[in-house]
Amino acid sequence: MLFKSAMLVALSLIVVTLAFGFLSKNQLSNQDATKATEQNSAVDKKKSQLTARELDDAATPVVDLASSSSAALSPERLSKSRRYDNEGIVKSEIDPSIKNVVREPLEDISDLPTDKSELIVEGRVTNSAAFLSSDKGAVYSEFTVEVSDVLKDTSGFNVKTGHSIVTERFGGRVKYQNGQIIRYGIVGQGSPAQGRNYLFFLSRAEQGNYNILTAYELQGNKVQALDGARVNLGLGNWVFDKHNDEDYQTFRKGVEQAAKNPPNANQKGRFNP
Repeated sequence: MLFKSAMLVALSLIVVTLAFGFLSKNQLSNQDATKATEQNSAVDKKKSQLTARELDDAATPVVDLASSSSAALSPERLSKSRRYDNEGIVKSEIDPSIKNVVREPLEDISDLPTDKSELIVEGRVTNSAAFLSSDKGAVYSEFTVEVSDVLKDTSGFNVKTGHSIVTERFGGRVKYQNGQIIRYGIVGQGSPAQGRNYLFFLSRAEQGNYNILTAYELQGNKVQALDGARVNLGLGNWVFDKHNDEDYQTFRKGVEQAAKNPPNANQKGRFNP
């Protein structure tokens, strides 16, 4: 009788031990699976960001350094190009390992810079082109926008739906004689892509152009910031990022509200390291 009881106890211990081992292994497997899922999610996010940066590079227009001559420019183009003289950022020769050259922004702006915007419009980018300054020391890009809606216009040009306007930004891609292509620009700033729709915050430039302060791409019922983390991986937090994947109607109402009540001049600007 004692022998049978001892056998039963021993068998019970074996069953419990096996069950505990199975559960522990199963828990570890679940933990490993969770960890792997988190790692895969981080990798997918990184790939998505890299793709966004690659798409942004592709959207940035190119100008040929060797074939650009001031003598062939129209008086209007020469006048525009002279506004970017004396920058000295574009070099005639550059290290083959360099792909991007950027400088810091001259001023901070808020995520919804209605206070500095003379024109706020929605529109589709129909054309883009890059140009060198007249001294070939800088590059700038122009983006033609077909306006689909006007939220604010104090520019004096009476912009209407259906009008085409020319917007611009410092920077662009420069092709060198050896075939090397370098992207120049301002840290944190992206390039709007042809065929895509954006909500633009614009200030007046000369010769009838508008400077792009910032913009948001309209992707169905969501918005994505043109500027910020998508073109600057690992370089801190940007004020624009909080609007990524925001509902369009919510974003639009926020813009309209900000147009009525402009942001505080002391608000933190473009980059928060």
